[in-house]
Amino acid sequence: MENSARFGRVTFRGVRWLLLFVFFLQFLIPYILEIKWPTLFGTDLPETVSILSIQVFAVAIPCIVFLYLNSADYKETLKLKPLNLGRAIMCALIGMTAQSVASVLNIPMLVFVLSRHGSLPELVMDTPQSLWQLLWGALFVAFIPSVFEELLMRGIVLTATQSKGYRASLLIGGLYFALLHNQYESIVGHFFLGFVLCYVVWMTESVVGGIIAHFFFNLSGMVYGYWVNVVSKTSPCVGTEWFHWTVTGVCILLFFLFFGTINRKRVRRNKSRRIALQILGSVFNLPVILIVLGYILFQVARYV
Repeated sequence: MENSARFGRVTFRGVRWLLLFVFFLQFLIPYILEIKWPTLFGTDLPETVSILSIQVFAVAIPCIVFLYLNSADYKETLKLKPLNLGRAIMCALIGMTAQSVASVLNIPMLVFVLSRHGSLPELVMDTPQSLWQLLWGALFVAFIPSVFEELLMRGIVLTATQSKGYRASLLIGGLYFALLHNQYESIVGHFFLGFVLCYVVWMTESVVGGIIAHFFFNLSGMVYGYWVNVVSKTSPCVGTEWFHWTVTGVCILLFFLFFGTINRKRVRRNKSRRIALQILGSVFNLPVILIVLGYILFQVARYV
């Protein structure tokens, strides 16, 4: 990672403009589809079509165009290196247990939103009520977003920020990841996840590690929701507060155990200088200011 010059012409400035396009395309594309889909097909827009369209047209295609225009080395920029089985399993375990940490970190903001607005926003997709729905969600909610978002955030964006040093790149990556998800009720959890995934890719030197951790993070939340809502009908203890907090506590302890197993020696050669100034510089620039303004406007529209 240290020799970022060989990755092509991917720059931090260019990446910020890429994120601006991705941010607004995420809302423009489903908006257009919601208008055109009923006219063309006579039905409401399926959630799976909306998710797939966002990932392909708002994330994947802009990334491909960006890499092409910058004459970047695809393999090096995206960190397309294989992982051995041991590291792959560890990334999966980190992703699975990180879900519980993120859910706890989101509690204060969720309480605030609930007290302020009286209800929480709807989920992207409803909690699976059958095994088939769970498998369908694993593909469209867990797997596809984890692949495309990781190629963008832990591939292109991390490549552009790694020259700023290890710690700064983790903070900047977490910040941008949280902004792109545009959900202020879970902004802390998204920042945490973005931070963790950057860490995983730094340690494994492969975006595959980030994809695996991201996929199992998404999947574990869906499986737990399915378990509580479906299995609790035959096993009432599964739906109790005691069960929930026991599982959460165990997962949090396991997360820190797994998180500390990845080798950290290599980051000593990538120290960050003037982290506060680097963070300020990552926020106070035109494309990110436009993203923040868009973020605020979309949150107002969601809750008004």
